[in-house]
Amino acid sequence: MAELWKLGVMLIVALLVAYGGILVSLVLGPRRPSKTKNYPYESGIQIKGDAHGKVAIKYFLVALLFLVFDVEVAVLVPWAVQVGNLKVVAALEGGFFLLILLVAYLYALGKGAIGWLD
Repeated sequence: MAELWKLGVMLIVALLVAYGGILVSLVLGPRRPSKTKNYPYESGIQIKGDAHGKVAIKYFLVALLFLVFDVEVAVLVPWAVQVGNLKVVAALEGGFFLLILLVAYLYALGKGAIGWLD
């Protein structure tokens, strides 16, 4: 408990550095507002319409499939590293898991969720 003051000093120094940098940039930074800088994106492209346009559902399907298979890879990597040290039951369970992934991939491929050229 006697060493807790070091943590407090470190916290105060960290806050001073963080907020000090923001304060210095606010005080010393240039202020030249313009019509172009007030656009949502300062890219030089003129804004057309509103932001609530139609988006193809295929974009969301591919994003969802990416998340599903990405999480599956995160599960499979530790299993693949230890597959030589595991018992037969664990190897069969991993193979069954891969089979489920293959069936899901083939189902998505059959439904056309992955093909972009439609």
